[in-house]
Amino acid sequence: MRRVVLFLFALLITTGAAAQESVIQCGPAIGPTEEVRPGQGFMTLSDIVGHLSAAAPGLKIERVRQTALAVPTVELAVLRPDTFRSPAEWRAAWFEAVVHPSGARLDANRLIRGRVHPPVAEDQLTPLVAEFPSLPGGWWPSRWDVYVFACIDPGYDPAVSIGNGRAVRAFARQPMYVSSLNLSAAVGLGCALALYLGLAVAAAQTQSRQYAFARASAAREGRGISRLAFFLQPPVIMQDAFGHCSLARFQVLLFTLVITGVYAYVMVRTGSLPNLSPTVLGLLGITLAGSALARVAEGPVVDTPNRLWLLGTGVLDPSPRLPRWHDLITGEGEIDVTRVQALAFSIFAAAALVVNGTGDLERFEIPDQINYLMGISQAVYVAGKALPRDAAKRLNEEIRALREAERAALADPGDAAALKAFETARNGVGSVLFDVFGERFDDSALRRLTPGRREPPPQPEL
Repeated sequence: MRRVVLFLFALLITTGAAAQESVIQCGPAIGPTEEVRPGQGFMTLSDIVGHLSAAAPGLKIERVRQTALAVPTVELAVLRPDTFRSPAEWRAAWFEAVVHPSGARLDANRLIRGRVHPPVAEDQLTPLVAEFPSLPGGWWPSRWDVYVFACIDPGYDPAVSIGNGRAVRAFARQPMYVSSLNLSAAVGLGCALALYLGLAVAAAQTQSRQYAFARASAAREGRGISRLAFFLQPPVIMQDAFGHCSLARFQVLLFTLVITGVYAYVMVRTGSLPNLSPTVLGLLGITLAGSALARVAEGPVVDTPNRLWLLGTGVLDPSPRLPRWHDLITGEGEIDVTRVQALAFSIFAAAALVVNGTGDLERFEIPDQINYLMGISQAVYVAGKALPRDAAKRLNEEIRALREAERAALADPGDAAALKAFETARNGVGSVLFDVFGERFDDSALRRLTPGRREPPPQPEL
């Protein structure tokens, strides 16, 4: 018995919800404890069809456009028509909206009710937002007629009252295309992927020697690597001329791909070229400026004479360096906290742009504090590039000391103290070389190094 009662109760709720969808409230909803007053009630969709068939549009609307929100949403502005005799009467109006397939005969079963915000008039010009959550979706745009109603309490003019005490004082009809959410999302994602694929093709044209080295290294480990898989890796696309995955390039690439995808989505969704908000322009400006200044401020880790000496002695492998993800947050053998901070806030801003920017790219904003933090992070990151690092400074000093010890030992081959000083300098520079150059440092070549010896470096397997 209890199950039967619960089933009937659920059926009653479902039926009530379905009945609610078949009417236009056209006024504040009646609460369960409220007394029915004049001006409250509803209009059936059949009454709406009859009114639309018999009357002419008298409501003036402008600035009609579809938004980029996932739920089909129309923004418009309603002007106070002459049928409303006073501002007080206009402020008493209540707005409703329905849509109907364009080109089809009006049918109550094909009318779809929307939600209007705000539902009441404000001043001479009232901006409205109409949402239609139950609008059928698909892959292709569809054409609909949007009807906006301005209802009024029958107490103002009982002669025009229809239905259950409701009065439609004026309505407007606006035909418009409603774009497909699926198609818009596919175009946005496709544009971002196409741009990324183009960058991968460009990388394949400029980094062929690096790919050959990576393939040979993978073959020695008993695995293979395809050309497409190698150049689709983000670190390969974001690397600089020395084979390091650059944080500045990552930020530019991240925001370029995100803004390209979001812009394409909004353009297809709204049917027009969207404007970029100051926040979006600010994000692009911060990352582009940071990338440019970082390239200007960045200097070589090792001085040119020291690098040539390392390459000539075989201590440093001349093979192409393969970029790694950890290059984004490490530099010269240490984790750079400024890079970690800049990376974190860049990811947060990009995620916010994808989540909120797709709804309204023109008015997309992030808190000013995030902009300030990103700007400070970029400034500290660029300043860190410009200032000499401890590891680089120490490395250059130790290599110069090793070269001077070599010259002293060559000047007097019989000087045991000079040879001892050379061996001491040689043994001490190894740890710093490993911290800075990683796998490119050949420890065995350094251990075999003697004054004046120039062992040719191994040829890379291409």
